[in-house]
Amino acid sequence: MRTPVLETERLILRPLTAADTEAVWLWASDAIVNKFMNYPLHKTREDTVDFLQREEQALDSDSLYDFGFVIKETGELIGSGGISYNKEYKIWELGYNLRQDCWNQGYATEAAARIIKFGVDELKIERVLGRHAVDNPASGKVMEKNGFMFVRNGSYQKFDGSQTFKSREYILETGCRKEGKEKTMEKNSRLQEIERFYDEQYEEWERLEWHLPEFEVTKRYMLKYITGNKKVLDIGGGPGRYSIFLAQQGHEVTLLDLSGKNIRQAINKAEEAGVHLDSCIHGNALWLHEYLYREEQYDVVLLMGPLYHLLQEEDRIQALKEAMRMLKPGGIMIAAFISSYAPIQDYASDLSDYGDIDHLLNYLNDGRNHAEDAAEFTTSYFSSREEARALMESAGLKELVFAGVENILCGKEKMLHALSDEQREKWLELAWRLSGDEKLLGMSEHFLYIGEKSAIF
Repeated sequence: MRTPVLETERLILRPLTAADTEAVWLWASDAIVNKFMNYPLHKTREDTVDFLQREEQALDSDSLYDFGFVIKETGELIGSGGISYNKEYKIWELGYNLRQDCWNQGYATEAAARIIKFGVDELKIERVLGRHAVDNPASGKVMEKNGFMFVRNGSYQKFDGSQTFKSREYILETGCRKEGKEKTMEKNSRLQEIERFYDEQYEEWERLEWHLPEFEVTKRYMLKYITGNKKVLDIGGGPGRYSIFLAQQGHEVTLLDLSGKNIRQAINKAEEAGVHLDSCIHGNALWLHEYLYREEQYDVVLLMGPLYHLLQEEDRIQALKEAMRMLKPGGIMIAAFISSYAPIQDYASDLSDYGDIDHLLNYLNDGRNHAEDAAEFTTSYFSSREEARALMESAGLKELVFAGVENILCGKEKMLHALSDEQREKWLELAWRLSGDEKLLGMSEHFLYIGEKSAIF
């Protein structure tokens, strides 16, 4: 479809031509305007002429619709913008820039709204990506005013690779896609309850600091199976304990979590640790395709939380399916499960009153733990070793490890913290060596699964 002429209350949006050289040169050669743009600064008018030639050649493109912004009242060309199809992300992306003296007058917001309407009405676009440099929040305001929702922190480069910017990415969902997602969220209202729990009631960072056997044994397995410099996706990784640990080992890590508080904390903790997380995404494990646009891009995928928070089997299967789509053939999947023996072990750790014995033992047959029944926790699902293994096998994974991470140290956190560093390390090493012992699996509150995706899956 040829790029059309569009109209707003104050603007005409039309294709750019060679006759616009002087007007485009005014903003394309302005270093302040160009500071956060991905195109290189125009240093000569020949750069602008070349740019406009490419614009004219793309007028009949099906993947680029770029417009010049002309003020109706004066006929001045003050900026440009449009939508283009991002082949890497497989999504349409919005972009815009304005002459500096026309900033803060609502022109970008007005033009963006009309361009989006064109994309929805004429191109039947259901999702649009927008992103801006963290240090350029005004651009984000344009997106927010047009209904975009923040989804992740990331980064982008200038086309010539000369600069990299930390960025914020937004998604606009339209029409039936938005309505379908809202229905899915209504169906999974438990997820909203879980999000509120981690946002308002629970401190996950401190939990792993206290539960040393779980954290330290899991880290040992990660060091063994994640070697070299890998691209890692940490799904449901909370405030980033494992993400930051892996980034410290030199891996490129993307973190996704349902809790906005956890994501904000992960960003701060990563900065404190002096490491960079490639992206920090506030999102849902069931909808990875909404935030991560290219399949089979990760060497390692972690599922350290979602599989023990989803009550319905179909949702656990969906979360695993989404994770598998992101994992390269031959890649490593690491997943955590809460054992069906966990409630018993939890009460046994301090011999507290467990209430009704039949209710407690029923978790061995039915792992669903609703929030109203959970003591100091939220909606969760407890798995038997057989069920956990069957789920992972059904996804096409080859099992490399199935471990009980706490085993002999389950419930002994207080005593562990009281030991000297040397003695603590000795006991953690023993737990690590015993973690794969099938006879001890029932002693653990958490199972750790490590599997390999078939190269021909």
